[in-house]
Amino acid sequence: MAFFMDVSDMIADFGESVTIKVWKPDGEASQAYVGGPTDEVDLSDDKAEIRHEPVLPINSNSSLGRKIIAGGGQLEGKLVWYSIDKYPSGTIVEVPDQFGYYKVTTYGNLNPFSHFYEYVLEGDDQHGIDE
Repeated sequence: MAFFMDVSDMIADFGESVTIKVWKPDGEASQAYVGGPTDEVDLSDDKAEIRHEPVLPINSNSSLGRKIIAGGGQLEGKLVWYSIDKYPSGTIVEVPDQFGYYKVTTYGNLNPFSHFYEYVLEGDDQHGIDE
């Protein structure tokens, strides 16, 4: 028996009052030095995608995706973003309520079970948040 719970309406409801901007990496990797950033992102407003989806501080109660899957897990990062669309690691997200830009470091694909993705966001010192 398959488990499925469509939460896309709930994400839309909770994100209704939230406005974030999202920029995907350009796709051409460039690395100035070993261990340096590899994804170039054009942060101009005309390249931004406006989303209305929840972004929450990470704590033991905010990792919805980890609670849905048996066994759970722990998230490492500053924020968690729930979206109904897929984005790659390295995506930049401007979260005005959290004072700046954050980068997607990891994500969970809950789409086969619930029609959403869970993204872990960390401060992005390259674009203004040094956390």
